[in-house]
Amino acid sequence: MQEIKETSYRNSLRDKILEAALKAFTEKGIRAVKMDDIATVLSISKRTLYELYTDKEELVFQSITRYYKNRMEVQKNYAVDHNVMDIIIYAYGLQAKESQVVCMQFYTDIQKYPRIVSYLEEKHHQSNENLRSFLLRGVEEGYFRKDINYDLLPNLFDAIERHIQSKGLYRDYSFRDLFSNLLLVPLRGFCTEKGLKVLEKAEF
Repeated sequence: MQEIKETSYRNSLRDKILEAALKAFTEKGIRAVKMDDIATVLSISKRTLYELYTDKEELVFQSITRYYKNRMEVQKNYAVDHNVMDIIIYAYGLQAKESQVVCMQFYTDIQKYPRIVSYLEEKHHQSNENLRSFLLRGVEEGYFRKDINYDLLPNLFDAIERHIQSKGLYRDYSFRDLFSNLLLVPLRGFCTEKGLKVLEKAEF
């Protein structure tokens, strides 16, 4: 029984550490946050922190992967009972909210961690593979046009996202500006009248 309580406590502590770490990293940037800072926020010893996470890089990686897993689960659950336009608007809201609390230095600092970059690249690739199915679902629901090559279209959004990252446009423009001018424009291009009516009512 004691061992079960200990395992439960340590698992709970792990989650609290990851949550606190991600909050600190996104607000201040990864380089600006030290392991001592995380321990202080949670009122735990630095030794306890290192027993659970061997170094800062491991803590950064685990906090980011935990975030993405949780977010993907939320979006997956939302998608079950909603159409593609609802999902797009919902995803926009999540990203817009995130952009308001995440400092730009966080995105810059991430590039210095090859393991994290590799993980994000993998998630990006998976997202592109799922995009085609999502677009075809939009055709079936009547929101997207039937005369579009949906094998080719995901390449357009992939190119746009990579351009935003490579040029660091997120540092000079708000998420709303980037979405409205670089993502919403092609989205409108393959929407049917039914889809356009939804976009016109949406608050982007």
